[in-house]
Amino acid sequence: MKILVCFKVVPDLEMLSHEDWIADSDLNIDVSFVKNMLNCFDESALEMALKLSDHSEGFNVFNLTALTIGNKKLDTYLKTLYALRFEKAIRIENNEDIRFLPEVVATVISKYVKDINNQDVIILGRQSGEGDNGKTPLLVAETLRWPCITQVINIEPHKKHSLKVTSMVDGGILTQIIKTPCVLSVGNAPNSYMRVPTLKDKMKYGKTPIDVLDIEEFNIEGLIKLYSSNCELKGLKKISNEREGIIIAGATPEEKAQILYDSYLKERLEKL
Repeated sequence: MKILVCFKVVPDLEMLSHEDWIADSDLNIDVSFVKNMLNCFDESALEMALKLSDHSEGFNVFNLTALTIGNKKLDTYLKTLYALRFEKAIRIENNEDIRFLPEVVATVISKYVKDINNQDVIILGRQSGEGDNGKTPLLVAETLRWPCITQVINIEPHKKHSLKVTSMVDGGILTQIIKTPCVLSVGNAPNSYMRVPTLKDKMKYGKTPIDVLDIEEFNIEGLIKLYSSNCELKGLKKISNEREGIIIAGATPEEKAQILYDSYLKERLEKL
């Protein structure tokens, strides 16, 4: 079974202080000095695919391909994936800003699958910290006319052309058998961190050449102009994460606990 995992590298916005959130004349925030990292949902998707590959045997043989869109700086991540035994690592060279254009990203992924390297399953993180639109997996599925399972938290082998997929739904967790081809959108998976390759594997597979494709091959100039014109940044506003806090005064821990109960907990507990 051929599995394509698409991932994105994003800046660690948690490293920005309050003073760093200053927009320039084009309403961009300078994030050039913060470290980059795998988008958290994509990291879960990559680890999920590796776990699936661990079960390769008999008719359940999983061939993993990783794909990302961006510049040469992303090759470091692709080499790491080679060291973790991904069979192919693809980078689509692009210097255009398509962070907020999920339609364009979905079109590139779909064209890669339809025209260049057909796949049985596509796994993506549900959204990234930059665009945060949550559209890309659904748009890929719609373009390819494949079913899409969202909020996936686990994937297990089943039969030759099907997978056992567990996802979160309203009011619980659903496990179902999904026939391929399909698109899987990974949500809050229990195992969110990707394993680390050994130094030996890094040395052995680190020089494997990365397949680089030019985004111009995908003929998306018109799409970029179309959707860019529909997307205009009007302003930026910081989301306040501050919480109220109260210091309880008292001479002893027992006295403080009594005040906590009488003033804040008693009424709430009585309503339960």
